Amino acid sequence: MKFKIFNYYSLKEIHCGAIEKIGLKKSIIQFDNSNIKNRKTIINHSQALKIINDFIKNETNIKISLILHRIVHGGVEFNQATKLDQKTINKISKYNNLAPLHNPVNLKVAQEALKIWPRIKQIGMFDTMFFKNIPLPAYLYPLPLKYFQKYNIRKFGFHGFSHQNMLKWSAKNLKKRINQCNLITCHLGGGSSIAVIKNGEPIEISMGFSPSSGLMMMNRAGDLDPAIIFHLLKNAKMSLNQIYQLLNFESGLRGMTKIGDLRDIMILAGYKIKNYSSPRLEKGLGGKSNTKATKENKQLAKLALDLFIYKIQRYLSSYITLLPKIDAIVFSGAIGERNADIRNLIFKNIYFPKKYKKIIVKCNEEKIMAEIIKKINL
Repeated sequence: MKFKIFNYYSLKEIHCGAIEKIGLKKSIIQFDNSNIKNRKTIINHSQALKIINDFIKNETNIKISLILHRIVHGGVEFNQATKLDQKTINKISKYNNLAPLHNPVNLKVAQEALKIWPRIKQIGMFDTMFFKNIPLPAYLYPLPLKYFQKYNIRKFGFHGFSHQNMLKWSAKNLKKRINQCNLITCHLGGGSSIAVIKNGEPIEISMGFSPSSGLMMMNRAGDLDPAIIFHLLKNAKMSLNQIYQLLNFESGLRGMTKIGDLRDIMILAGYKIKNYSSPRLEKGLGGKSNTKATKENKQLAKLALDLFIYKIQRYLSSYITLLPKIDAIVFSGAIGERNADIRNLIFKNIYFPKKYKKIIVKCNEEKIMAEIIKKINL
């Protein structure tokens, strides 16, 4: 759980914080970019929110006047900033199955926030907003049109605030107006996506109907041949619910290695991660004492890393052809901005046009959300 507090008028950042590894032993609490990381077990996001509230009450002298919540999926019904109350939250919850890693937690935190701050206006902002006007050939699936018309089956796209932030800062870096920028933007983190921005407007995004599609991610497999689902139903005797769990929670990097942190996977694969040490490698990987740093697990880590890189390379290669020229390939997200080894691996053994910049953008989805709200004066 991340948060930032801004001055309402100037949008100057006043405080920030992050609580990582929620639900695991020794969760990490870090406020205001302190080098001191407090480690304690935080069982869920509701507890994390209360810790943030305590920080605001006890450590600051500020008054909160507006709260913005990033919500991943709002379908076609919610594609703009929306005032949150219990009725609205109930409506948004019908999209939980399309974003099972995110929406249930997003909405539970919003409910808790309404209890903690009942008199403060709270607004839901949706990851899909930036991509709501991508071209029809990009968002329409080749199914009979009735499935789009009746069930709203279309590409939505996600990580919109991150991609929008990359566009904003790339324009400044390139000294161009936003409508002059042609970019490939890469948000790489626990969830990952790549977008194409042409003349300042998004025209393609790797994530589609749900955040499960596109690149290989931490828990998600990304793109799969749909026949695999039917094969598992028939031959592995799996239920639809088991397959749903497999694709959303038990695949990707974690599914292959049983490790939930790319830094730990890279250490096993032979890389050194600056300013990070993994106690798991001494006591067992992935929070399980029976997972040792064996030769087999090291090979699995290398294989998973190879797949992760290849899927990114494949998308980048196909997306480059959608632009008349490329001003920059841009990276953001916890992996994209912090992990130089990953960026170097992406550009290894792949052949791109030579004239473009590589830009690293610090992920600041919260600031983009605040700027949008300030602009529309909601």
